[in-house]
Amino acid sequence: MEFKDWFCLSQRESFTIDPKINPSDAQFYFGRKQLAERMHNQIKRAFIDPQVPKMMVWGPYGCGKTQTLYYLSYWLKTSKPASCKGIPHTVHLDIEMQSKSTAASWHLQNMEALGMQAVQKWLDSLYGKSAKFEQEISKLTGDPNIFQTFYQLRGGGDLGFTAWRWLTGQKLAAKELQEIKVTRNLGEVGVGDMVAALQACGNLAKAVGEALILFIDEMEELQNVREGDAAESWHQYIRKLADNANSSVGYIIGFKADTRDDAPRVLIRDDVVSRMSAMNLIELETLAAPANVQNFVKEMLQHLVDATKASKLIQDEGLASTIETYPFTASAFELLCDYACQDVIKSTPRNIIRTINECAIAAWDAQEKVIDDHIVNEIAPIIFG
Repeated sequence: MEFKDWFCLSQRESFTIDPKINPSDAQFYFGRKQLAERMHNQIKRAFIDPQVPKMMVWGPYGCGKTQTLYYLSYWLKTSKPASCKGIPHTVHLDIEMQSKSTAASWHLQNMEALGMQAVQKWLDSLYGKSAKFEQEISKLTGDPNIFQTFYQLRGGGDLGFTAWRWLTGQKLAAKELQEIKVTRNLGEVGVGDMVAALQACGNLAKAVGEALILFIDEMEELQNVREGDAAESWHQYIRKLADNANSSVGYIIGFKADTRDDAPRVLIRDDVVSRMSAMNLIELETLAAPANVQNFVKEMLQHLVDATKASKLIQDEGLASTIETYPFTASAFELLCDYACQDVIKSTPRNIIRTINECAIAAWDAQEKVIDDHIVNEIAPIIFG
């Protein structure tokens, strides 16, 4: 019998939760109801002022940072706050950088994650609804060069692609600049140039009834940036995004840090945090307390296991389990939670999920219908020890 059927899994192959592999996993946020409500409330308020959410979530490795980003994106799409005037257009990216990477690298990754086709679609939509297309574009961009690239981008073809390359911050030859009728490359006068181009895309999205929100993960990569000028360019980019003047591009950034002092300094400088508000700097703590771990595991099993099939199996086989703790016996469930609470640092969603999955695989391999104490005692110390 297949693993998923052996443990009555509901439309999934294992107990592993990863929204990057299985997009439907983005709906899950186990054992953190109060934290979820806090983030929901902050985002709802942000759509009133500054009109888009600006938030950072951080915590130790395995704390659920990536899951939080995908969950919030899912929540925005399926439970759109009344304060959000447009349809959320969410963009996900895992940032990458090296020691000399500047904000131009971040801008390029932002724009490529957004995608040329999305911006062209917005331009076509605006063209179809506005009798004064050029006038509207001029108002949305506020810059002659960005106006020209938007105009060329809508036309498509080679010129449209060249215009897109300009918007992403790639360096164009003099002939290419002349062809798309711009005076210089993006970013030549500073980081503000690039932010203005991104904001213009956000303004365009807003004009056609959408709300652009970037979900940016792995921002601890900023620790790799060693050059002073490079780091300062990152600071200027995030500071301008955090500023109230930016009301068209939202962002929710995730980064790994054991303590706030471990965070990339660029992200938590006073002039950045004060602009986005310290209330929007969200710490994802480990689960640690026994009640938190139990709630997490129970909610997880409740959503991943087919209760009807599990109840029938428990009754038919006379298993020493309940629908609340299946596929664990009651004592094995308690034992798992005890192991998970032994070390605060290791009491993370990642470690708990991994332990559940490894225990289940071991039981399946041994053809045991439930996970009992001896399996937990075999697996859990390796992960939590």
